[in-house]
Amino acid sequence: MISCNIDCFDECVEAFKDAYGVFAMTNYWECGMTKEYEQGMNMVNAATQQGVKHFIWSSLPDTKAISNGQLDLPHYMSKARVESYIRSQQNPSLFPYTTFIYVGFYYQNFQTFFQPTSDFEFRVSLQPTGRLPLYDVRDTGPVVSQCFEHPERWGQRNIVPLVAKRLTMDEVCETIRCVTGNKYIRYIPLTYEQCVGQTKEAIDNMRWYNEYGDVEERHAEKTTEVYNQMKTLAEWIQETKWLIDEKK
Repeated sequence: MISCNIDCFDECVEAFKDAYGVFAMTNYWECGMTKEYEQGMNMVNAATQQGVKHFIWSSLPDTKAISNGQLDLPHYMSKARVESYIRSQQNPSLFPYTTFIYVGFYYQNFQTFFQPTSDFEFRVSLQPTGRLPLYDVRDTGPVVSQCFEHPERWGQRNIVPLVAKRLTMDEVCETIRCVTGNKYIRYIPLTYEQCVGQTKEAIDNMRWYNEYGDVEERHAEKTTEVYNQMKTLAEWIQETKWLIDEKK
């Protein structure tokens, strides 16, 4: 096992020595937009220098381009900028095989910033028609592994979304009720104006889900082509016991 600081280009070069492939992932919430882009480019350039054959970049859609400038989500855009650079390098490409992974909305988010109130209410600005591209974060590894194992199919600059299923909040609540027996779980849609105290980015993230439904990060059918054992929300609740013992 080798560790390195992705803030340091030289450490990335050393870590990638003799590597066939690299799955490169960054965390915007730890470092911000500028630093995340620098980290991504450190890994791209180090992998190029070391002759890596298959580079998999954890990216996200270019929200600014897709929304015609209406939504500029920093935690998407820094990843999208790295993807744009990789795609711009042609004749020759930087790597023989390249894949772009677009992660969805983790089930685990329901246990942190997206959890219901003590009265079992989801009070969120996701509208009734909005759908979350949900999946278990632990399924990331199996999908990435399939991409590495089948580079001729998934390494042609493909976008591979990580989504088990796209669900509305009503469907999420119905699943919770069915699995836990908790009939009090409910969803209260809020307007953006009612989201007092939330950051602009958090509100814009819900706008993204509400207003831009058909983008690559949400195509669960594409995920299934790569890996057909994505854990469902019901299975995740049963496994983690989330909300099962919490009833009024």
